Amino acid sequence: MSDPLASPVTPRRALICKAQLTASNNPVRPETVATAPPNAILYQKLKAHSAALTAALIIKDTDDCKRIVTASMDKTLALWRLKGGSRAADLSGAAVKAKELVRLSPTGAPIFSLAADGASPGQTHRSCQVFCGNADKKIVAWEPPDNVIQEKVVLDGHTGWVRALATDGRWLFSCGCNVMRQYDMTRAIPRHVRDVTLHRGDIQALCCAPSRVFSSGADGSIRSWSISKKGDLSECKAREKAHQGRVTAVCTHGGFLYSASWDGSLKMWDALTMELVQAVSNAHDGTRIHCLTIGIDGFLYTGGEDKLVRRWRLGTLEPPAEGDALYCHNYPVRALASGANGTLVSGDSMGELAIWATREAQRPPKSAAQTICDSL
Repeated sequence: MSDPLASPVTPRRALICKAQLTASNNPVRPETVATAPPNAILYQKLKAHSAALTAALIIKDTDDCKRIVTASMDKTLALWRLKGGSRAADLSGAAVKAKELVRLSPTGAPIFSLAADGASPGQTHRSCQVFCGNADKKIVAWEPPDNVIQEKVVLDGHTGWVRALATDGRWLFSCGCNVMRQYDMTRAIPRHVRDVTLHRGDIQALCCAPSRVFSSGADGSIRSWSISKKGDLSECKAREKAHQGRVTAVCTHGGFLYSASWDGSLKMWDALTMELVQAVSNAHDGTRIHCLTIGIDGFLYTGGEDKLVRRWRLGTLEPPAEGDALYCHNYPVRALASGANGTLVSGDSMGELAIWATREAQRPPKSAAQTICDSL
């Protein structure tokens, strides 16, 4: 399995620069001085939710406008608009502020997961439907910037909290406890196709690559299935003890699967054979890793209990010479998301959201999810 958009990573000059926090109408605690490598600039940090962020999506990412969806344990969804943020503004240091457009409490339960179907972040001619998994064991759908969710689209029948969602073009995958569910999104209301029950261990994370879906579990395992054109699933290679603790996040790029765990390790696997390629045992100084995402700048980003966002070179998991850490959070980092034009967002356990600009690599690598959206 290969990624046609994968590319070599260009090295960056060795320099650490400080990014000044942008003032906002939602002040946050100032204890942490924000610093970042030269190819990452902090646009803004703000109080987005009253409880921990659980998920984030960048549904639009252009030079003129960026739109970000955040979800939280406070039972709300929020849509943010960031005007400006062009590369010229990045270089000039011009202030860019986020504005809250919509806030919803769609189910009255904490929201754990988000997945987008529809327009990719760079497209403007199509709406983007956002699926939201919650503690009420349901998935609801929302088309930002509507002020209400789609009442007719409620996907229930899960056996537990919907901790993770992933899309592969036509297919939506979700999980509750140890059951993965598959839906056909060609219908106005996605149609339930099948369930896959695992023998043990709740599913913690899901991700898709073209014609394949991966799951990771609380028991430290990682499993995979191939997806036929008709949507049939065939179980592929698995790793029963991929990590010593729960595997909290997985994503794919360039034929590799990346996984992060509460055991503090970050690992890279051959996505077809599930053979271990590279591992970093104390990626966040031995603390738990909660989330990861792939940026267009050729780096894998991870968020941990140590309150840091760290960077790793795709394909090697080596930290860059110019510094790997993005400092600005006062609390553990629980959510990460990247956009098609270099925007990165990070959210922490106290509801604070940081919005960053990252520099583009020589040829921007996209995540599998972004590639799929672009082809729709």
